[in-house]
Amino acid sequence: MKRLTLLVSILAAVCATTLFAQNTIPPFPTRPVPKAEGAGTQNLDVAAWEKLRAGTNWVVLDVRSPAEFAEGHVPGALNVDFRSKTFAEEVAKLDQSKSYLVYCGSGYRSARACTQMSGLKFKETANLLGGIGAWTDAGNKMVSPAKPAEKPGK
Repeated sequence: MKRLTLLVSILAAVCATTLFAQNTIPPFPTRPVPKAEGAGTQNLDVAAWEKLRAGTNWVVLDVRSPAEFAEGHVPGALNVDFRSKTFAEEVAKLDQSKSYLVYCGSGYRSARACTQMSGLKFKETANLLGGIGAWTDAGNKMVSPAKPAEKPGK
């Protein structure tokens, strides 16, 4: 019995080593990032999204949390937290005749936000695939709100 246990242990170690060496172990499962859906909704890579942002007809909407937004965001972005209980109410206050470039951290929340905005009859939305992570990986720089100056003597 001890020999069988030893043999199984050695075999398991060899298999595991082989799999790691070949990188054939699937990565940690993550939830699939949905695509935004609905009339007037686009899913864009960074280059296409930036091309639209360079125009004057688009409003940039960050749907991350206020804390994430404060860490850095796309210049000129508005912030409406997708996970907030009041998201639908807040986004409904926006001008629905304008076009919105929507992003989050990875593209998950922004895709869902675009789909929801389409249902609210927003004229046009564009979801940034890969979110702000892809945007910064492409060499773009985030801005942060100005931090309050320290009082003299502290």
